[in-house]
Amino acid sequence: MNEDRIRKSLEELIAPMAQAMGLTLWGVELTGGHGRGVVRVYLDSETGVTVDQCAELSRDLSVALDVEDIVPGSYYLEVSSPGLDRPFFSPQQMRGHEGSEVQATLRGPVDGRRRFQGRLAAVEADGFVIEENGQSVRIAWSDVKKVALRYEFPAKGQKA
Repeated sequence: MNEDRIRKSLEELIAPMAQAMGLTLWGVELTGGHGRGVVRVYLDSETGVTVDQCAELSRDLSVALDVEDIVPGSYYLEVSSPGLDRPFFSPQQMRGHEGSEVQATLRGPVDGRRRFQGRLAAVEADGFVIEENGQSVRIAWSDVKKVALRYEFPAKGQKA
């Protein structure tokens, strides 16, 4: 099974489990490594996500994954909130973050580059626009390998 199909199967399994706990599945990351992969599950809610909620879903999901056998081989399971540098799994998740700093890594080069960092200028149905050094770069979602919010700490003496 390819990575996209594994991710989709995981999302279909996890989403109702998260919803039953009053949470939303934000996204699933699969990363490979030497020897063991990582299945990283991000949960969100309007009121935040607690460590206890992450631990509970991790326990329940671990049992379900043992039964369903969706992920081949051995892997580590991590369950957390998206955090301050939250990754985005669709352009729709980026809405409301216009003007914020983002960092994108692409599958292949666009304008000769694979990495971009700048202000999120616009979100479109199938991509987004980053303003970097006064230049606007449109990035199609199909070209995105990973994109995440870059939290900017307030300047010393200023409140967030």
